[in-house]
Amino acid sequence: MLFEFNLYSGLLLPPFLHGVIYSGMLLVRGLRDGRLSDRLLALLVLLFTLRVGSWMFGFAGWYDSHDAYSTFMFYFPFNFWLAFGPLVYFYFRSLTNGDFCLGKTEYVHFLPAALWLLYRAFVFVKDVLIDFGLKGQPFPYHFGTKGALAEKGILHFNLVFEILGYLSIIIYLILTIRVYRQYKRYLQEQFSDTEGIEFAWLGRMLYAICLALAVFALFLLGNSLSGYSMSYIQLWYSYAAWGLIIYYLSISGFQFQPQKVRQLHFVPEEVMTPVAPDQQNLKEWAPWRDKLLALMNTQKPFLNPDLNLQELAGQLGISPGSLSKVINGLLGKNFNDFVNEYRVQEAKVRLADPQNSHLSILGIAFECGFNSKATFNRAFRKYAQKAPSEFLQSLKSRS
Repeated sequence: MLFEFNLYSGLLLPPFLHGVIYSGMLLVRGLRDGRLSDRLLALLVLLFTLRVGSWMFGFAGWYDSHDAYSTFMFYFPFNFWLAFGPLVYFYFRSLTNGDFCLGKTEYVHFLPAALWLLYRAFVFVKDVLIDFGLKGQPFPYHFGTKGALAEKGILHFNLVFEILGYLSIIIYLILTIRVYRQYKRYLQEQFSDTEGIEFAWLGRMLYAICLALAVFALFLLGNSLSGYSMSYIQLWYSYAAWGLIIYYLSISGFQFQPQKVRQLHFVPEEVMTPVAPDQQNLKEWAPWRDKLLALMNTQKPFLNPDLNLQELAGQLGISPGSLSKVINGLLGKNFNDFVNEYRVQEAKVRLADPQNSHLSILGIAFECGFNSKATFNRAFRKYAQKAPSEFLQSLKSRS
């Protein structure tokens, strides 16, 4: 098999192979465990991999071999841009909602990608199967390896699909980032412990892709204004960047174990900031506030590290929406802050108790309902204005 190893093809080969392997692993796991998010991520990683593969095979000599390898490069759909945006968006939706599935409404988003694939298939059938295969006509372009439709296209379809591809990526990335911000608010309103379900890695990846696209667009704009065309080697660096994204996306996505996904039921359209009760209903809601505070002080449900809004509402005998209105409207906090402030106060009491001197700070944090050291330290600094170790040192200084 033709493959010329050099600096450019050799450096793109590892991320290409990594993407192929991980997309296969994600697909197998998604089919085995019935996880839609894994299957969508497998397709997403594969799209990145194909894009990197186009430049890797090019530098490996496939474009310049002037045989079937060159023909393959002209007709294989390497840049499947119109499917990229919807896959990113629906992958995020499937991660954040255990009940999410692709229905007729969702499949409509992939219609432009399907039309583009049909167009590419028509070009292949006309050039390769009919003109070259059945009629025996030689390819007229690129040293006898490229047909007329692949070279000239049909009307302005190539340009139209290219523009639609770039617009699709921009629109869906903006949409996903907006929904991601809504999801962060949803977490604060629903869960006392968000460890493992913030998907910060995915947020960083979205911003990184936006930055990469912006830089690439600036290069294209500068080239069009100056009349200068970037060389294949200069463009290679952008594909190397996509290779890094393959590593980051596939490894982070594969390592993610969604223990709490079944608790996630995030629907962007339903995320609303709770509104405080008006003055007329204030007296009606005040008793629920008093019952809530009494429950927190006597039964201490915050000691449960997996406490969420729905569970606390059940203990109080009120609907989750009403409880959210009480916490946000009457107490001026979101659910996460409300619960973690109680945990920090409990931790301060236990740290000050000499009977707990044999326990470590982290051990006390776990007893107070925290699930991780990072979350505990962050919350303690927020509500105590100092680190746990500093607080403990101040207690020793006083004594």
